[in-house]
Amino acid sequence: MVRKLTRRELRQRKASIKFAKTFIPLSLLLWLFKNLPYVLLTTGQYLDLYLGISDYTWSINQDDWCSGFREGSKGDGKVVVVTGANSGIGYPTAKNLALLGATKVVLGCRNKDKCSYAKAMIDAEVESLCFSSPSSPPFSSNVYDPSKSLDLSSLESVKSWVEEVGGVVPYVSHVALNAGVMSVPLEPRNEETGVEPQLHTNHVAHHYLTSLLLPSILSTPPTVTRRVLTVSSLAAHAPFSFSSVDPNFNHRSHDTLKAYGQSKRANLMFAHSLHEKLGGMGVQSVASHPGYSRTKLFKNNWSFAPEWLKGIAESNTLLSMSSEEGSLMSVRGLYDENLGSGCYVTPMLWAVGSTGEELPKEKDMDLG
Repeated sequence: MVRKLTRRELRQRKASIKFAKTFIPLSLLLWLFKNLPYVLLTTGQYLDLYLGISDYTWSINQDDWCSGFREGSKGDGKVVVVTGANSGIGYPTAKNLALLGATKVVLGCRNKDKCSYAKAMIDAEVESLCFSSPSSPPFSSNVYDPSKSLDLSSLESVKSWVEEVGGVVPYVSHVALNAGVMSVPLEPRNEETGVEPQLHTNHVAHHYLTSLLLPSILSTPPTVTRRVLTVSSLAAHAPFSFSSVDPNFNHRSHDTLKAYGQSKRANLMFAHSLHEKLGGMGVQSVASHPGYSRTKLFKNNWSFAPEWLKGIAESNTLLSMSSEEGSLMSVRGLYDENLGSGCYVTPMLWAVGSTGEELPKEKDMDLG
């Protein structure tokens, strides 16, 4: 038998409902106000995708798949390093480069088990599509999964990983600086550098990786293009710039979203610096951003957001792209020979620097 509520209990319940109806909208308004720059930018993505004004004029021609393996060739000469290659847009980037016939695709992953699984999945697809014909040469994997993990939170891990890769591949012609974290807390800071965690992983570690790979990049045969792709984000264009005064939030309140935007702005500044410094050495620097793509980045890194919001961000099929679609910007940045150094490949006209335009410049700080 259900017990009837007393008058006091009824009054308490009504008061709780009234409080919730007031508190929840106010909390939402405060959150929107605090994150207004991101709300406006993301709304721009939504409108751009929904109204169909995005620049999707470039796509992978499936006739180009397996082109590097035709007539018994062992690949097109490209040796490509992809960081964060087991998930997000990194996995389809690595997969498509392998299908397009890269001589070797080197997977850089923090989790070794997931990296091995990614290699097995890519190998199976390449073998099925490119080596299934009776006239095809015997299948030989063009994907290399180093025995060491690439943990960008540790510079020692980066160095150890590069040393292993250097002992296996003769050179590295293309590098995709793809891996990243988003909206993680300030503490604990990186023990090696003391740098804000997102800035360390997204920029500093990739800067260090590129510097270690540079001799190998420069040793690439002259017949093969040499290119470094830096994956940025729409957040890099939020209405604040890289703080050269306090990039590590030592003297200001730490905001995880602002810190993420700052790290992605650093990516663009780094790409532009590479363009200016390495262009004379025959190394091209290209940047890209994947737009709003459905990846695990939201679920794994949105520390500020409730689980239901992470779920919406990850599963929103109407207003977002799949990780496969989001990876096209990276694949184009690495593969499209019509792009020159200094290009910024984006999926949207809303973003600053649409496809093929010159990288934005930052005059107050040199990160190269």
